[in-house]
Amino acid sequence: MLYNIKRIVIIILTVLLLTGCWGRREVNEIAIVTATGIDLMENDSIRVTLLLAVPRLIGTSSVNGGGDSKLEVTAGWVVSEQGKTVMEAYNNLQGKLPRKIFFSHNRVIVIGEKLARNGTLPILDFFIRNKQSQLKSTIIVTKFEATDVLKFKPKFEKLASEVMKGELHESSGTSVQLGRFITMLMDEGQEAYAPQISIVPSEKGGDGSTNLMVSQGAAVFQGDRLVGWLNDIEIMELLWLRNEKQEGVVTLEIPKKLGGGYVSGEMTNVHSKVVPIQQNGTITVDIEISSLLNVYENTSKLDLNSLKDRSILSNLFAKEVMGDIEMLCTKVQKELRSDIFGFGQKMYKQDPQIWKTNYANNWKAMFPEIEVDTLAKIMVVQTGLIGKGAIKEDIR
Repeated sequence: MLYNIKRIVIIILTVLLLTGCWGRREVNEIAIVTATGIDLMENDSIRVTLLLAVPRLIGTSSVNGGGDSKLEVTAGWVVSEQGKTVMEAYNNLQGKLPRKIFFSHNRVIVIGEKLARNGTLPILDFFIRNKQSQLKSTIIVTKFEATDVLKFKPKFEKLASEVMKGELHESSGTSVQLGRFITMLMDEGQEAYAPQISIVPSEKGGDGSTNLMVSQGAAVFQGDRLVGWLNDIEIMELLWLRNEKQEGVVTLEIPKKLGGGYVSGEMTNVHSKVVPIQQNGTITVDIEISSLLNVYENTSKLDLNSLKDRSILSNLFAKEVMGDIEMLCTKVQKELRSDIFGFGQKMYKQDPQIWKTNYANNWKAMFPEIEVDTLAKIMVVQTGLIGKGAIKEDIR
């Protein structure tokens, strides 16, 4: 009897496991979105642009085995439509397409500058609510129109969305996902930032017929509105302060009194410690950055086999990093007035009650007046096969 019951249970479980996917959609029934672009138009309407993957072209070199084709390189199709809201524009797009729009593979959301300056939360509301949306989609801001970025024709990849993800990883090392971007907008004591993507000529002075997609710094927000930009060096330093990046290349000009020239090295194992201090009603922030340095190029007179010269170089790099961090703080505090460092967030974590009582309601006015003290500790660990710069008379 017990044996028969076991057999019945096994049969029931097997039948349950063999049930099909009731909500499945075949690939030939859907239009797969790999990237979405959002722009604000002159009439205040929203333009939604989609980069759709063309499955039959992925993995092929061309449409007809040779010749020129608009789909030859990208294996993607760009479509766009306008509406008073993102949902209305999406619905207008759906009416033009023979397949159901499928957002589950959306890799990036590109926001044009004009829309970003007008406010991002209203348009992001659609992506937060849509059940197909991925909170891991990367947020990107561009000084161009988002449509232009999605129309970019890549040379090494089949889809512009893949180029964007790869460029952000290789260049700036930052990737702000939708979920994290929303968290930064909502959190106490910090503002949001997002990487910037631009289209530039592959040759300086070229005719623009061949372009490259590059990461060029970051967009800085106050609330949900874009207020300014950081360049490549500044975003690297911001990520150092937030402990979101542990490396970066720095080039140092050696003073003339030490022989002049340049030293380029890669900082590794970068770690920062940011401590806000409240005393007598004033706030100061102590920043300490430590790093190892691998020297990759030396055109100076310094002999890096010498402990004395290595110590001099360490101090020079530390001074350079401190100066750059101080300039970044000045720009962010005085010009952009946006706490992308998260100083307020650290104070909130120290004591939520004091934060809410004394600082939360007036933080925007207080942040630009905070005094920042910076200390950098750099240790030279690798200098290569030779100590001196590769100057002929010095290495004979």
